[in-house]
Amino acid sequence: MFDIISEILAATIRQGTPLLMIALGEIYVERSGVINIGIEGNAITGAFIGWFVSLQLSSWGMLAPVAGLIASASVGMIVALIFSFFVLRLKTDQVVTGTGINLLAFGLVHLLYTQLVGETGEALKSSIFNTVPIPILAQIPILGQIFFQHNVLVYITFVSLPILHFHLFRTRYGLSIQSCGEHPKAADTLGIKVSELQTKCLLFGGAMAGMAGAYLSLAHVPYFNPDMTAGRGFIGLAIVIFGGWHPVKAGGAALVFGFGSALSDRLQARMLGVPHQFLQLLPYVLTLLVLAGLLGRTRAPSALAVPFRRE
Repeated sequence: MFDIISEILAATIRQGTPLLMIALGEIYVERSGVINIGIEGNAITGAFIGWFVSLQLSSWGMLAPVAGLIASASVGMIVALIFSFFVLRLKTDQVVTGTGINLLAFGLVHLLYTQLVGETGEALKSSIFNTVPIPILAQIPILGQIFFQHNVLVYITFVSLPILHFHLFRTRYGLSIQSCGEHPKAADTLGIKVSELQTKCLLFGGAMAGMAGAYLSLAHVPYFNPDMTAGRGFIGLAIVIFGGWHPVKAGGAALVFGFGSALSDRLQARMLGVPHQFLQLLPYVLTLLVLAGLLGRTRAPSALAVPFRRE
């Protein structure tokens, strides 16, 4: 019994990690006054590029997934830069532009996947980040399996929670970001370069979403599937709301959704008589229930999704 619970809770942390990576980046983006629903496109692009680079550099050993991760972050920033050009320079609608980015990213990834690897793609396994048990702590009964037997990306993501929270709420730079999302005109009056700061936040959010995608193809599984993000970008957006635009609270929210995914996977393995499609719906049903329950109870940044025009 304890083994099953330990496995589910450990899987909760693993499943919650890419969701948290996406949410942390998006918190910075939305705190600056921009909403980027195109992070699903960032994630699938990062997943493909990370997997492909790691596959091509397999002779590098454990440096291959590191190179793939860097490539994923880079391409995520490029996609975010394209998005920022349209919404910050051309002042296009942020939701419509984000939707377009998603469609473009998925179409491009499907095309590249078909052209570069073809039908043999799913049989090609890349080098991945291995599990790194923390000495001594990993030997603790039950707790060791749950918390201290993961890959390095899991550790880094959760350790970054208090760091990013401190940066966003206790530093001058973080407060400047928040002022852009609450009252950009006042921020501009104080000498803050609003558009420049929003661009930097978008680049950070794009890098985080790209690395979240890389996590799926370089740590979660050693292969790539064009549909492997499976809506995680949109769940990440829900986590931002559920977490009240706070990094630490978003960590708890990510674990809630991670638990839904872990439980779904476990039930699929156990409940053989139930169509797996119904069990796969669990994380998305949870997302809808959470959003419905929070309707009207959370407060977004005042100038969120409102284009800033300097007078």
